[in-house]
Amino acid sequence: MKKMLINMNFTGKILTGIVLVSVMAFGQSFYSNVLLSPNPYFTARAVSLGGSTLAEEGHPFSVVSNPAVGAGMKGLHLALTGNGLHLRERRSFPVQDSFGDFLADNDYVHNRYWATTAGFALGYGGSNWTAMAAYTPVSDLRYTYEEEVRSSTYDYNRDPLVGYHQVKFQGIVGGISGGLTYSPIKQLSLGLSGTMLNGRNIERGVGVTVIDLPDIRLASDTTTFEWLSSELAGGLDMRFGVVFYAGSRHTIHAAYTVAGEVELENPGVIAMMDTTLVMPQWVVDKDVIKQKTSRPATLSLGFRYIPENILKTELFAQADLTMWSQFKSEYFSSDTVFFNPNWKNTWTVRAGVEHIFSSGVPMRAGWTYSKSPVRNELNRSEISFGTGYQIEALSLDLNVSWYETIYRYNDLFPIEGEVRISRDKVREAGVRVMSTLTYSF
Repeated sequence: MKKMLINMNFTGKILTGIVLVSVMAFGQSFYSNVLLSPNPYFTARAVSLGGSTLAEEGHPFSVVSNPAVGAGMKGLHLALTGNGLHLRERRSFPVQDSFGDFLADNDYVHNRYWATTAGFALGYGGSNWTAMAAYTPVSDLRYTYEEEVRSSTYDYNRDPLVGYHQVKFQGIVGGISGGLTYSPIKQLSLGLSGTMLNGRNIERGVGVTVIDLPDIRLASDTTTFEWLSSELAGGLDMRFGVVFYAGSRHTIHAAYTVAGEVELENPGVIAMMDTTLVMPQWVVDKDVIKQKTSRPATLSLGFRYIPENILKTELFAQADLTMWSQFKSEYFSSDTVFFNPNWKNTWTVRAGVEHIFSSGVPMRAGWTYSKSPVRNELNRSEISFGTGYQIEALSLDLNVSWYETIYRYNDLFPIEGEVRISRDKVREAGVRVMSTLTYSF
């Protein structure tokens, strides 16, 4: 009789270890589901420059990064941004020969999917003030892990597929933002903005689907996977920003974001700490009626330099401090349970360069390095390239970004009797394409 790790009779909980990957807000959904970090939704130009906030100078989307950067906008501006992310995840375990030597990594899961989002913004600038509003995705919670399980009694006269091990998330946390910018003097701009969070179609499911008959290779004899719906009760992020123009070639910006508490009604799936790995894992608990999560504040400092070139070139650098020591979650049922990982604060470093050719077409390149609060092997680098084109009052910016992460983690759905000499190797690669269309009246 095999022992089931996933068992609905065990106090109604399903325990499945899930690694968290360090990403941006519109990146890999494991991280977004747990952390709900208040990262801004950048334009295509800003992302191609490493996510540098000063790349959005005079643009209405700056309302969700640093509203003071929106200074200098004249008249009415409308902007639309689309983002598409293609994720590929491969999980493998090592295969040994009869002498115990390594032969190869055996891939047993290969998941691919697209996730698309869109946001829009508008702004109006007067002589020394600017007003802006926007709707942007804050966290894309969508993720699909589907492991096909083949029968241990496979032969050529029988369909070997007996079931699935599944982890599926749906939903988007969006934000409605508004902000104001005021320039008391020519060299200084001050900004204030707020983002009201709202969630839609939030569903989570973790478990096993049995197609016909149970099999020893399935982590459960019965179907345990089901969709669990929850509702987000909102939260308010406040943002304070300042921009200082130190001459015509040097610009400095600073922004501080206070992330509001988020509440989920009937979350269904909650994050707890795996004490053996010291990493978060998912726990299915239908008894939890409310989740309250305190999210980390973020401090950003950035710099722009324009060299004395014949052809215009701009250099960008930025550092973001995310205060993960503030992060914690409370789960309310008959008892109150806390998820308080005591993570350390982390830095994200951004850099970018834009060169405009004599034809007026820009070429952009950027780099982002994000340190994970969970584990160092989850730190991630992302490279970006972009360009743009302008026809009178209409401008189009394009970007493509790429990253790859390799880390090790336990089998998400282990079965009794299966021995692995090491943790699974997980290779995750993401390609993001973005476009931003802006019209100035």
